[in-house]
Amino acid sequence: MKAILVFGLIVLIAFLGSRIFFKRKKAFLPLSYFFFSGLVYIFLGLLLGERGLGILSSGVLQDLSPLVSLGLGWIGFLFGFQLELKYIRKFPRKYIGLSFLQYLIIVVLVGAVLAVVLAYLFPSQPSFLLYGMAVALGLFISLNSPSLLNFASPLIPQKGDYYHLARFLVSVSGFWGVCGLAIIASFWHFPSLESQVIVKGLIFVLALVLFPLLMGYMFHFLTLKKVPEQDLLVYLLGLVFFTSGVAAYFNLPSLFICMVLGLTFSNLTRVQEKIYPLLLSTEKPFTIIFLILVGALWEFNLDTRVVFLVALLLLLRVAGYTLPLSPLGRILRFSYPLPSVFGFCFQSSGGIAVAFIVSLKLIYQLPLTDVFVSVALIVTILSEILSPWPLKGVLVKLDTKK
Repeated sequence: MKAILVFGLIVLIAFLGSRIFFKRKKAFLPLSYFFFSGLVYIFLGLLLGERGLGILSSGVLQDLSPLVSLGLGWIGFLFGFQLELKYIRKFPRKYIGLSFLQYLIIVVLVGAVLAVVLAYLFPSQPSFLLYGMAVALGLFISLNSPSLLNFASPLIPQKGDYYHLARFLVSVSGFWGVCGLAIIASFWHFPSLESQVIVKGLIFVLALVLFPLLMGYMFHFLTLKKVPEQDLLVYLLGLVFFTSGVAAYFNLPSLFICMVLGLTFSNLTRVQEKIYPLLLSTEKPFTIIFLILVGALWEFNLDTRVVFLVALLLLLRVAGYTLPLSPLGRILRFSYPLPSVFGFCFQSSGGIAVAFIVSLKLIYQLPLTDVFVSVALIVTILSEILSPWPLKGVLVKLDTKK
């Protein structure tokens, strides 16, 4: 009964909060972006959790745990649904090449540095665990969010090549990172078993891809007849909830599975443009509920090692997104230069990063999981607070110079 009452309270907060925050301001105020992003609700979850008022106690969170998996699935579905191939094909192929190379450089850079640093900070932990955490943090840093550019767009009167390139990169970068999550979840699903790792990993990869593809095709076949958009939204919710439940039962990342589901259905249906606004109308309240639960689940941990890792990741994020841009622009033969300062357009992580963090927490209940969650969430929050400041002085100047 208490879980039902608490859930009702969270829904009420989501209803009110979606009308207070998530609104674009007329003036570009960098600090106000943190409220626009919605991550402030993580702190509300911390306040309501066991470390605060105790309203979201461990028992209540256990009863509400399916909502977390459902939230991950809905975020993944919304992200995949916007990746419609007919629109992506309109962009030059070098845009996709830059997106993948940018992702690869970040993962390799962060993974290599963290593999050395984590071995020094946690010498008693097994090497496979440290390497896994290093790669996971690299994938986490590779994720970007378009919400910051959406927030700043009124400030840019003439949206030139730099703006459109940045919008493309932040919109598709999550695809590579979530695919990396699927690979980790597949080849590291049973870390205690050393035999037939490759075979088991490939089986999991196939299952992660084929199951949502099959569900997407089946749902498209069942909705070929005209269905009212409102009814279709209810059916989509049921489909995503079922798929998320199956993923949670087998301890698989519902974020990736539902992303593939959304991508599949989006590229099959002919009413994508009618459904998408309806899906967006559910995004704000679902996001608020999800972020509150994330805050309540957060085993907040702040010591010298966490502080050091947070500072290091922020530096690696800036370096990884700024330093390689000029040579990559020359390699891919961009018609306009890609200066290093352009990399400050990619310092915001947003909700996709939070979903990635929670996905790993649910899949791997390991000794360093809570450290990973604390480091990643703090980096995400600081990125949302700090990222608007350089963007305000970078993107506007680059586009107005052209």
